[in-house]
Amino acid sequence: MSFHTKVLAILTLLVPTGAFAVEPCKNNLSGITIISGLADPPGTLTPDTESLKPDGSLKEQGWHNLKKAHQPLKIMCRYKDGTRETFVFKSPIDQCVYTPGHVVCK
Repeated sequence: MSFHTKVLAILTLLVPTGAFAVEPCKNNLSGITIISGLADPPGTLTPDTESLKPDGSLKEQGWHNLKKAHQPLKIMCRYKDGTRETFVFKSPIDQCVYTPGHVVCK
């Protein structure tokens, strides 16, 4: 085996095969919007799961099976100060979970 083949084999074994998590938005979120595809106007995806706290406030929203949505996927981070920031996912993601002030996608 050549040196480069051995290095590649070792690196392949060291890299985890599980999904990685991405936190695209900064703190102080008021909400997120997930945009699917390149259509104009853009298509937005509604959460497929949602749970509330006993007082009726939002506990968590989730988007699952996103690999089947029209690509590319973008996430618009809406902040409490009124600013918005858009993040484009370069690699496929399968789910995003939003809890007030925080979002994780993997």
